Amino acid sequence: MRCSNRQFLFIVLIVGLVLMRESRLSPLNGVEADFANWLAINAPRQSEPAPLVLVQIADDDLRANPWPWSPVDYSLFLNAALPFHPPVLAVEPVLDWQKPDPQQLSLLHNQLLRAPKVLLSGEFGFPEDPALMPPRQEVPVIRHVEGDLSGLREFPVITAQPGEALRLAATLGFAESPEGKTGRVHRVPLVFRYGGQVVPSFVLQAAMLWFGVTPEEVVVVPGSHIALGNDLRVPVDAAGSMLIDFTIPVIRFSLADLILSAEQYQSGHQAIAPVSRIKNSLTLLARTDTASRTLPLANGRNGSRGELFAAALATLEHGSFIRRTGWQVDAILIFEGLILAWFCSRFTKLGAAALCVGVFCVYMLCSLSLMAAWNLALPLVLPGSLLAFIVFYRQLD
Repeated sequence: MRCSNRQFLFIVLIVGLVLMRESRLSPLNGVEADFANWLAINAPRQSEPAPLVLVQIADDDLRANPWPWSPVDYSLFLNAALPFHPPVLAVEPVLDWQKPDPQQLSLLHNQLLRAPKVLLSGEFGFPEDPALMPPRQEVPVIRHVEGDLSGLREFPVITAQPGEALRLAATLGFAESPEGKTGRVHRVPLVFRYGGQVVPSFVLQAAMLWFGVTPEEVVVVPGSHIALGNDLRVPVDAAGSMLIDFTIPVIRFSLADLILSAEQYQSGHQAIAPVSRIKNSLTLLARTDTASRTLPLANGRNGSRGELFAAALATLEHGSFIRRTGWQVDAILIFEGLILAWFCSRFTKLGAAALCVGVFCVYMLCSLSLMAAWNLALPLVLPGSLLAFIVFYRQLD
């Protein structure tokens, strides 16, 4: 039985309001994040390389020196990078050894002391036996926190971190284990909870060192933003995670190329890698070998945790924050959907379908243009599902 126009418009309004709410909740918010990354990758944008150098521990490096590495392997990296005076050095693999060679560890410790700013990595996790909870350890904390913290990822234990001597020679930033990740990775957490306190992640701590911001100058507002001083506000979700712009290029070369280029540079020859960029860049040592590429990144390929961190840091350095439009745009889209439904009720079934397809094509072009101009991501679930519902309902009418 054919319903009246008023009934049809009322149903479209109810469907639109439901989609408006559900599209911001799991699992549909993951679809929106996928769409935002797709827009960022396909929009006609041009970005200069970020002031970031990714020194890759590649397959060739691991064939020469199998994993796990000893302190002397990291000393080779520091020995090659320090002559270029990097403002910030960050090491993504955790420098954690059960029985390290004391002389090798002393050499690594002395080299860390030579660097102006060094960031080392630790890992949060969960105990194997919840009944045997280890004592809480001292970690860097952020004290200026506002709003609801229940959405932040909380960990009860530190599963891996450098020894005390190395921790005292550097700044510590934490990550969660990359194992067990499912689905496309669009975001990176900037804060965690540990022992009831808010702790900066490896990425946030690296950004704090790069921008010269102390923990007292950081304000965390889950679901809104993280402020680094007065000049940088990073939009985050309720879990304190930032959407990554994977399109920003970074300078990257292998550790073997760095070591060889450092020797060439010091001898006055042309270096095979652009190692001079280290002088003005945050330099990150990270694994990028095949075995480490276990994360399904939103740019359509698998990557390592280090590559994820590099993309996140490039986003922070560029200030290229992809923002989802607010509820006001959703309300406008629902209103436009009502207008479109009114027209479709007067078209034939085939004409209504053709009109909705044309409107969706125009919408996609507008979405790409908005992303290219202002890094704003229009929603997909609400307009796409609403158009599909109008077409489907019109065909059944």
